[in-house]
Amino acid sequence: MNPTRDEEFEECGKEPGGSFCVRAPSINAVRRALHRAPGGVRVVGRQDRETILCTHTMDEHSRARHWPVIVSRLEKAGLKIVRPQAPGSATRAGQRPADPPEA
Repeated sequence: MNPTRDEEFEECGKEPGGSFCVRAPSINAVRRALHRAPGGVRVVGRQDRETILCTHTMDEHSRARHWPVIVSRLEKAGLKIVRPQAPGSATRAGQRPADPPEA
């Protein structure tokens, strides 16, 4: 048994990072917009029909500096960051996930 192996798994949970979703017609559109983007941004794949899941490795300090660059690149490509839909939440027929729910 390698004693350092257990320490590596504990540190993985402490690493900075996160994920975000982009509304886009294709995965390649997001990849082209984020090519060589700062902050370790990676395209994971489709979240659902309309959104693409992306991840990043930025801590809070880096996020403050790099996030505006990422948003700007996506906007120049005509793409938009959206909130990920909660798993298991059903939408009404004809309602887009970005629309506010009717009361």
